[in-house]
Amino acid sequence: MDTTSTDTECPYRQRLASATWVGFDLDDTLHEFRNASSAASNSVIRTISEQYAMPTQLLQQKYAVILREKTSHAFADDRSSHDYRKEGFLALLESVEIAADDEFIQGLLVTYERSLAASLKLKDGALGLLQRLKSLGKKVVVITEGPQDAQEWTVTQLGIAPCVDYLATTNQFRSTKTTGLFSHVLKHLGVAPDDIVYIGDNLDRDIVPAVDEGILCIYLADTPTVRTGEGVFRASSLAEDEQLLQNWPVV
Repeated sequence: MDTTSTDTECPYRQRLASATWVGFDLDDTLHEFRNASSAASNSVIRTISEQYAMPTQLLQQKYAVILREKTSHAFADDRSSHDYRKEGFLALLESVEIAADDEFIQGLLVTYERSLAASLKLKDGALGLLQRLKSLGKKVVVITEGPQDAQEWTVTQLGIAPCVDYLATTNQFRSTKTTGLFSHVLKHLGVAPDDIVYIGDNLDRDIVPAVDEGILCIYLADTPTVRTGEGVFRASSLAEDEQLLQNWPVV
């Protein structure tokens, strides 16, 4: 059962307040990634549907399967976002027996990026929280799974690059969150686990592996019934930024 702790009941409160670094996941933690990527993918699918008279529902079903397969290793190699997207679009076209020329593929890449840029939106409270942390002298690291170039582009497009001291990706460290990314980032930055707090929205890929490294975590979760463990705080949104360093509810 979730409870709200007083200072004397919460042994982690001082650690939360004194941490030098605050880490964030990027996609669906700092911005509405699912919405933006869905809008971009749908733009591509509509383009294919109109060009080749293919049912959009069929294309959506095929592409959903492809995305699950292509992202299973969370971009832990040195390819760019264009490489991943091109591979995905080619796989989609192949799955419905369409042989498109390179010009059409390049057009799909442009369509996707333009739609993605137009759909990017910060989570409520994200900018205020980042600015407050910087005003308190905290250092901010974004630890995220994805191609380095795409995540750098996203941080810039969202307007939060000035608040981010370091951006770490699976693409850069050749490791996913579940296969050692947090350990690699801490070593690279020279940061001890007890000097960082990490905020993420995915229990399995953010919270569990970070806690395993000894990092205190804040789990963004709308579902209060999800159970976590020791060293994990719960927040319903980043808009609760005034509670980051005090009175955060313990799980």
